[in-house]
Amino acid sequence: MKSIHWLMLVMLVVVRTSRLLAAENSSLVETKIKTLLIDPTTQSPVVVLETVNDQKLLPIWISVVEARAIATELEHVTLPRPLTHDLIRNILQSLGATLQRVVLTDLRNDTFFAQLSLRSKSQEFHIDSRPSDAIAIALRMKAPIFATPELLAKSAALPPLSGRAERTQKRLGIQAQDLTPELASLLDSRQQRGVLVTDVALGSIAMNAGIKRGDIITRANEQNVSSATALESMIQGMKPPVQIKLEVIKKGKPTTIVIDLPS
Repeated sequence: MKSIHWLMLVMLVVVRTSRLLAAENSSLVETKIKTLLIDPTTQSPVVVLETVNDQKLLPIWISVVEARAIATELEHVTLPRPLTHDLIRNILQSLGATLQRVVLTDLRNDTFFAQLSLRSKSQEFHIDSRPSDAIAIALRMKAPIFATPELLAKSAALPPLSGRAERTQKRLGIQAQDLTPELASLLDSRQQRGVLVTDVALGSIAMNAGIKRGDIITRANEQNVSSATALESMIQGMKPPVQIKLEVIKKGKPTTIVIDLPS
């Protein structure tokens, strides 16, 4: 009789725990990585996440090392030896563990917090992590990235685009940033001059022409492009309909893209 009561008690605890976990998971907000850029004020890398349902932005300031780990995976850069996050993935996979999800949990005193949810042999483990490490590992293990509503409520806003940059984004569908030495280092790029495409709008002229995030624009209509401001000024000065011939570095290889700018 005592064993039956004990079994019922265990089952009750399991059910209550499952309900609590289900309630917690239902409140999480799924995100995806929108872009990786350099804060022009602090020169620190920023990974920008975007909520899947309502496109709310969540910028997280991170270190150069983790930014490089995220950038290489985003741009599918193959390295001769595994980095730390590659090693973590390899160890977990060798042990038969899977990464169920990453949760960005909180922001306290300008410090972000995150958690890895791992499953191994029908057991789930929750491990504290820095968000940058968690994101780098999630990319490598194809795991979803979530944020808590509390964190989203505390998130800082990105600096607004200038009027000229906003018009360029609307016209071509791209956001661009000066290719600084810091950005070139993050991307392991030998290219030191040009403009880095940090975002491409879905269905835009630029996307249809083949421009992708991570491309580096070096010339436009036979003129060197030294900064995002110069590119924006050049585009705004063109009277449509007109063709824009862009010389672009894609994953280290030069190519030419022609965009028809309609009236």
